Amino acid sequence: MDGKGGNDGIPQVIICDEKNEGKEEEEEEEDWLPPPPKFDANVKSKLAEDPALKELRLMKQELQTCAQSAKDLLQSVEDSAQRKVSSPSQSLKDAPAELPKPQNERAKIVISIQDKDGHKQFRIFLDDKFERLFKLYADRVKLNRENLVFMFDGEKISPSATPDSLGIEDEDSIQVHVKSS
Repeated sequence: MDGKGGNDGIPQVIICDEKNEGKEEEEEEEDWLPPPPKFDANVKSKLAEDPALKELRLMKQELQTCAQSAKDLLQSVEDSAQRKVSSPSQSLKDAPAELPKPQNERAKIVISIQDKDGHKQFRIFLDDKFERLFKLYADRVKLNRENLVFMFDGEKISPSATPDSLGIEDEDSIQVHVKSS
């Protein structure tokens, strides 16, 4: 052997101690890891049995339940207040639109009042009392309402009656007579 590593083209085999080298590497790798925490089973059972800790856990649960109930109550109060606040504004907005509707839905008729001078026409609602019509007529002819008698189909009309209650239809005619004093 000449030390050059080449013995007439025959390779040399070098034997390494792999077992010792692997252990050194493993020991180096284990050194950098922290040791696992030590667990004592007796400590855990002591903590679970400690009455003060049990009481604290129960108090914590009660407080959490109470806090959740308070949140739910507060939310329901806020929702209720929100509905009340939005409701009046909605009804105020809708009110002007609704007010004319009932008046427009009320049926109107034209009634002719026949007196000695001819016919005078008045438009009234079917559910209005005749008292209103009698006043309108008395004002138009400039007479005292107490001196007037209104008749329909030969019967005297009560001021509290309505065209609907007497079966008066559109374009029907009623007669008026002036009482002699």
